[in-house]
This record gives sequence, C-alpha cells and structure tokens, in this order.
Amino acid sequence: MNSMVRPRALCLGGLANLRNRFTIPAASFSTSRVVLFENNDSTFTTQQSNSEPDSIQQNRLRYQREKNSFDISSNADLSSQEINTNPIEADSKPHEKSYARTAGAYHMMKNASLPSVKTADKLKEFNEGKDLSSLIGRQWKAGDVYAPHDLHQAELSKYKPRASPGVDIFDILDMNPLEHYRNFSMMSEWITPMGRIKSRKETALRPVNQRRLAKAIRRSIGIGIMPSVYRHPEILYKERKRYEEESNQIY
Repeated sequence: MNSMVRPRALCLGGLANLRNRFTIPAASFSTSRVVLFENNDSTFTTQQSNSEPDSIQQNRLRYQREKNSFDISSNADLSSQEINTNPIEADSKPHEKSYARTAGAYHMMKNASLPSVKTADKLKEFNEGKDLSSLIGRQWKAGDVYAPHDLHQAELSKYKPRASPGVDIFDILDMNPLEHYRNFSMMSEWITPMGRIKSRKETALRPVNQRRLAKAIRRSIGIGIMPSVYRHPEILYKERKRYEEESNQIY
C-alpha cells in the first residue's frame, strides 16, 4: 500500500469518528433541530409545529410590535406591551358585589359599637367598686384576724382617710374671709361639730387666709351670730332634716 495513501485513509477514518461524535449529542439534546453532516456540508433542518410559537415571538416585552396607524383594534389585542405597563394590573381593585359592600359596612358599624358598650360596662363596674371601696376604709392584709363588728360602719370610719383640699378656695374665688363674718353658713364650714376652728391641714388655706378666717369666726362668735361650742342651730336643723328624708327613702 502506498505510503501517501495510508495517512489519507487514517484521516478519513478519524473524520468519520468525529462526524459521529458531533451528530449524537446534537440529536440527543435538541428536540427541534437535527444536525446532519453529509460530504462535509452541514445543513440545518428545523422541525416545528404550527401550534408552538417561536421563542423570540414569545418575549413580547423585549421584542415589541409596532401598531399600524390604520389599525382600529384595541391595545389589548396587541401581542406586545410597553415595558413600564402593568400586565397583571396589580394596583387595580377587584370588583365587589353589592352584598359584599353591605356586609363590610355592617361589620364596620358592629366593630365601632363594641368599644362603646365595653366602655360603658367597665365604667359601671368601676363606679360600683368605688362605692364599695369607699365603705371599707381599713386596708386589710393577709393574715389579719378581725371580728364581725370590725365591718361595722362606725368602726370603719376610724380608718377612713381624711380627704383634704389641695387649693386655697378663697384665692380661687378672690374673696376675703374677714369680709364675710356675718355669713354664719360660710363660717360653719370651717369649724368642727364641737365649735373648734379647723387647722390648715384640713382647710389647706394659705397662712394669711387662715388667720383672716380665724379672726372672722371669732368676730362672728363675739357679736353673737354663731355659738362658741357647736355649729349654728339652723345648720344642725337642716342637716338633721336631710338625714331623716334620706333614711325614709331607703327604708
């Protein structure tokens, strides 16, 4: 065999192997294209169905199609849309039926009325608890031993804290107590049931007004308008009458 022919035969054999090497992967990994090699000429045959569109035509946002100026079809019929448009209409509100709107309004009104009802109930419970707690002045602690008479109103009044005002009433009303010494009903508010002048801890007056009030009370006692050892009889009579009326209403 000629030495010049042998290398050519080897080259043709290698080319055949190379042909098979490129043909098999192309046919196995491509479902639409098959690469054929015949006589060193490569041709491409594409098998596509009419129902499957091209991949380039599927990307409508990237490859837009301009609308004809004489086309009267709507924009929804176009195969392409603007990139800045919203194809799925995310911001658009869904269509609500009439019964859905009515139910929503009903639930809204119901939820708005619930807090007011709860607030009224809580206020009622608070007032009832406040009335009961005002009757119990003694602060009971765990382990305290008490007798039945300890719950009596007269016994509980010993532990009831004294409520004292925190402002000077004469400064607020812009009044001078020394000018009202003839008004025994006013002067009776600043003395004890036994006729003693209340201290500043109970009156919460400034020192100046406290001295003026004490002077007005002593002046009223000196001229005989007020008694010196008890409150005015007219004040005591009205308090007694009011107490009897309240007792009759209860019983």
